[in-house]
Amino acid sequence: MERQDLFDAFSSAMRGVADESLLSGRLRSGRVKSRLLEAHPPEVSGDGVEHLIARLSADADLSAERIGDDLWALVGAKDAFFVDALNPRFWLLHSTATADKLRRLLTRHLLTNARVDQAWFSSEQLQQLEGERRWVRSSFSSDTLQPNESGAVVPRRWRIQVEGENPDDLLALVSQEDRYRAGAALTAVSSRLREPGMGSAEVAADYQGGFVSSGTDFHLVAGLLWRSLDRYENYVCALEDQYRLGVDTAETGGMTIDGDVALIEFPHHVEDLPALMANLFTCREPFRLWAVPREVAAGQWEANAVDLHVGHTIRLEITSRWLRVLLGPHTCGNTLARLVANLQHRFDARIAVPLSSEA
Repeated sequence: MERQDLFDAFSSAMRGVADESLLSGRLRSGRVKSRLLEAHPPEVSGDGVEHLIARLSADADLSAERIGDDLWALVGAKDAFFVDALNPRFWLLHSTATADKLRRLLTRHLLTNARVDQAWFSSEQLQQLEGERRWVRSSFSSDTLQPNESGAVVPRRWRIQVEGENPDDLLALVSQEDRYRAGAALTAVSSRLREPGMGSAEVAADYQGGFVSSGTDFHLVAGLLWRSLDRYENYVCALEDQYRLGVDTAETGGMTIDGDVALIEFPHHVEDLPALMANLFTCREPFRLWAVPREVAAGQWEANAVDLHVGHTIRLEITSRWLRVLLGPHTCGNTLARLVANLQHRFDARIAVPLSSEA
């Protein structure tokens, strides 16, 4: 099967006329759900990707069928999930299965594997989704990291969806208010795509790399997905290029240290720093970090953490005013992307990691 054939099949499914002959009817009519995943196969090659997909499908009790160049179908009793691994590190997963079935596959089987993580879009990246904006959604909860925070500076919980003409403008207006700006993290957006002679589609995207598509033409959606993948790959690689620390040994015996320390300044003062330490390194989703943090001076903590994605190390130094992140020479940049995105949704929407223009 060629990619265009698969996209044609998804277009038919979105129009309500799914090809029942494809995989014995496992591709159903309805919206197409897609996820952007970041994977670390045992080797960066087609064989490495095939090995990882075989392992993931076996864990999920699915059969893996190669249906085209860098295309796989993970086939179950009633549904099929399609993996497009044209980029061996950043995959696109597609399915017309229900949202609950896709969520179970991800949370119980794919994302529990140390070699797989989901994409973590910052608010700035999510804003880049092209098309005519239909709605935007913002949600925030400080309970994960600061359950005892007063709520005077940061809203404890927040959820809003703005629909209609230029919804971004209204959310931006709300974000300027002191009372709301810390909680106005962009969580999801929806845009309409149109192309003369092709048709139209509507795509909703969230900050965890999830996309839901409806309309008449999946080819429009595929273009948006690949552009989103390219932007995210550039973002993660830029984080690695700028913030991975390495040591070079000169022939004369001297050493040079390459890479920067990522300094994330907190837009507001941390009210309960011990609680932040206790809740950040629990191994659980969404941060996936394990460490035993220790207070090295009054109000200053450090943690040599292990990221449960791939198992690489990451060092964090934290005060009530800033966070310093030191990536090891091989630490995945997706680790830092995940940290930033979740701090935006659970600590302060204004959190950002600076990137130089050369990165």
